[in-house]
Amino acid sequence: MKKFAFLFATVLFFASVANAKIRRVGFFASPVSGTDYITFAAAYTAAANNDTILIFPNNSVSGTLTKKLTIIGPGNWLDPNSTPKGNANLQAFPGIATISQLVFDEGSDGSVIMGMYGGNMYIREDNITIKRNRECDIYIASLSPAGTITNLQVLQNYHISLRTQYNNNCSSTNLNFSNNFFYYFNTPVGNTYNGNISNNVWAFDATQNTGELNGGSTTLSYAGIIDLGAGAWLLQNNIFLSYTNAAAASNYNYFTFSNGGNSVFNYNLALQSTAIPINWGAGTGNVITPIANAANVFTAFPLIGTTSADARFQLKAGSPALTAGAGGTAIGMFTGNYPYKLSTIPTIPTIYSLSSPQGNNPPGNTMQINLSTRGNN
Repeated sequence: MKKFAFLFATVLFFASVANAKIRRVGFFASPVSGTDYITFAAAYTAAANNDTILIFPNNSVSGTLTKKLTIIGPGNWLDPNSTPKGNANLQAFPGIATISQLVFDEGSDGSVIMGMYGGNMYIREDNITIKRNRECDIYIASLSPAGTITNLQVLQNYHISLRTQYNNNCSSTNLNFSNNFFYYFNTPVGNTYNGNISNNVWAFDATQNTGELNGGSTTLSYAGIIDLGAGAWLLQNNIFLSYTNAAAASNYNYFTFSNGGNSVFNYNLALQSTAIPINWGAGTGNVITPIANAANVFTAFPLIGTTSADARFQLKAGSPALTAGAGGTAIGMFTGNYPYKLSTIPTIPTIYSLSSPQGNNPPGNTMQINLSTRGNN
């Protein structure tokens, strides 16, 4: 429909940087030479360092990056009528843009990707930012010869997984995983890691057929051990809710840590359990909240009700997590330095309402258009 041709078009100049160019993949309106491309591969071939590539809904990203680029999709959970619900008034068009497989290789230092859905991302270069994406698997990839990956920033993602290839030759330093909803986290022993794991959420409910009757498995974490790979991590202000039974003596805790002896645990919160209790390492201020608080931590957990897929993990009024941080501050994915944004909406202005009171066939040669925009920083 023509009214949606304006989506993303208005952000062209907002997303630009000096001496860089905006390129678009799958734009709805008539293509502009040198700006619009049918495929990501074509846009990538034409792009230079520091360019931005906007990926429109129903398009995909795949390949190996050897350039410094910013790749921006429309976000996720944009349809308020989906099951589970998305969030209203964020984008005029509710579609998604997907990742098949993306390798950040030598030369992609400083690249950013946001607003995308699914797929595998392999990190083989420094200073990569993975921000506001949904259901992506991130691999700290093997390096040959052995090398170091530094300053990987994984921020504000939903249902994200961290996995590392078993290579025994990768040193990863200054890693930052903040304000994400995690599905899976595994950094195997044999590599070297240090960094920050802060203001994230892990949550699993085993009482509703692994979640299929209660929001779907894509709104819950993997029920398994969190492997810290003997890394020197600082884990702070995270929430770990593993709920299997309303009785503390029977509540099974899936979220325990392996190879965490070199890490520091501060001001984290977990749900009470006597069946394999969570094994905090050295640190301070960690809280085990009573099993009676299982439904009082988040807005819509363990039952999602009519809440959207990601808004269910906002802190509930009176939540123990509101004062669990240092000095009585709030913890979790919606707090801290990088508060999670609903629907992983990218950090560019968007049109969230677009219509014409004259309909699709106005009289004469003019057409009145009403639109509403918002910033998403």
